[in-house]
Amino acid sequence: MRPPRFSPDPFQPASVVTDDLRGHPVVETIRRRREEGSRPGQRTDGRRVALVIEGGGMRGVVSAGMTAAIEQLGLRDAFDEVHGASAGAFNAAFLLAGQAAYLATLYQYGFGDPRFVSALRALRGGPAFDMDHVVNHVWTRQRPLRFEAILQSGIDLHCTATDADRATIVDLAELRTQEEICCAMRASGRLPWLAGGPVSFRGMRLLDATLAEAIPVELARQSATDIVVLQTRPHGVAHTPLSPLVARLTDRYLRTINPALVELRVTRSPRYDALTAELAAQAADPGHAPATCVIRPPSDCVVVGQLEHRASVLQTAAAEGLRAAWMALEGEDPELIGTLTAYPRTRATPEPARARAARRRPARPPAAPAR
Repeated sequence: MRPPRFSPDPFQPASVVTDDLRGHPVVETIRRRREEGSRPGQRTDGRRVALVIEGGGMRGVVSAGMTAAIEQLGLRDAFDEVHGASAGAFNAAFLLAGQAAYLATLYQYGFGDPRFVSALRALRGGPAFDMDHVVNHVWTRQRPLRFEAILQSGIDLHCTATDADRATIVDLAELRTQEEICCAMRASGRLPWLAGGPVSFRGMRLLDATLAEAIPVELARQSATDIVVLQTRPHGVAHTPLSPLVARLTDRYLRTINPALVELRVTRSPRYDALTAELAAQAADPGHAPATCVIRPPSDCVVVGQLEHRASVLQTAAAEGLRAAWMALEGEDPELIGTLTAYPRTRATPEPARARAARRRPARPPAAPAR
């Protein structure tokens, strides 16, 4: 009789992370805020720090892992505003709710429900990817997102989307209710053709944010003095265009809505590559305003596709995103473990212990004047 074989440890490092960014001025600012117990809406340093989160369908699991690192390091409250595009908008909402690690584990299960994707539903004329069901049912009942925690965080949530009629990026901000947050997330992740028709919100018809801008940094530049960008592709990995067949089907669908959207689809890859090169140059320039810091997955990591569904690949990608952000912000490659974590159903998720300790720490007395 052959002895049973156990599965390999999925949390063993599959890549090397080396980018320690603690010396970057933006990282210095958020770490200082953490140590001082600085709170949103009560700043005294004259800075406004934005977190910008790239999505990209299921590749958003990478930035979900990065937000889990931010959460566990007690750095969430160091930000004043969070901008998310597509799946990055989902990650932004769960981070503000104190549930970033929660969402990072749900990607591999169809965001909490395997019925999220269905080829049979698509053949019957429905959406292949039913994000409406996930947002309006799974995240409100089965795996509830804590909307009240988002609204009470004091941090501005910005979900970006593509205005289908103007063919431009649009900022969905000042979200005051659960219904508005749900609608903004649905709009931001509305993949053309694959996920159904445009989402109607505030008099606009909206499609997936990445059609106009995959990394929602342009809007953050208008308000922030400091920006942390979470990217889902390693440096030097180019944007992958749609296959010829999918491109033709997508363009045919977009023309029925607004022919100008086709130009956005055609130019998406070169625009993305130009933006990532621009961000890399700005991150290396200590005098650039706004100050910009970019956190990317390691160069030898697995590159996740937009429609990836394999649980093992998504789990590895989340772990690599977490490790990359942890190294960047804390200067060490952490040891990862898989463990059960409970989220109380009747009250908001407790803030990280590090953040509570920083809040209790008394303020330092002012230095004595020099004689």
